[in-house]
Amino acid sequence: MKSLFQRYQHSPNDAWEWRYATYFDIEDMFNMAKDHFEGEMSGIFTINYDNYKYALDLSTTHQRHNLALEQLLVCREKGTDKLLAYSWIGRGHRTPYSNDEMCEARMMHVDLSVSGATRIKLIVQAMNYWITWCESCRIPVLVSTSIREDQATFLKLHERLGFTVRGGIAYLRVIPK
Repeated sequence: MKSLFQRYQHSPNDAWEWRYATYFDIEDMFNMAKDHFEGEMSGIFTINYDNYKYALDLSTTHQRHNLALEQLLVCREKGTDKLLAYSWIGRGHRTPYSNDEMCEARMMHVDLSVSGATRIKLIVQAMNYWITWCESCRIPVLVSTSIREDQATFLKLHERLGFTVRGGIAYLRVIPK
């Protein structure tokens, strides 16, 4: 039986393509976050649009100069160039009880207007890119969580992909001890 990663692996036959984000993607990423996900956090945090755009811009700059610092990917529909998703991870995090470096998921947004099956496929592909990046950078632990009020499916998907879920946080040991 094929794993989810094998089943949903990105291929040239997909109607979209993944690539590194650039400065020219920032406005679309910002708009997706604002339109689809701002309501999830606006009651908790004071949302600062300029700060989010700055953080995206800084990440594209880091990535342009050193691919091992952060990974910010966009997924765009072929033909229309419509932004379907973006995923963002960073490194250098540690818990106070371990020296193991962690890669932390900063953001994964998927266009909520696409079908549920397409959203699942895009999420699995993004997570596969995360794991591959962690392996390439020799980062032993990948950590992911969700800001969404309804996160059960997202966390269940993590479990199916081999993550250990504790509360609302998913952990994956990428590099064996």
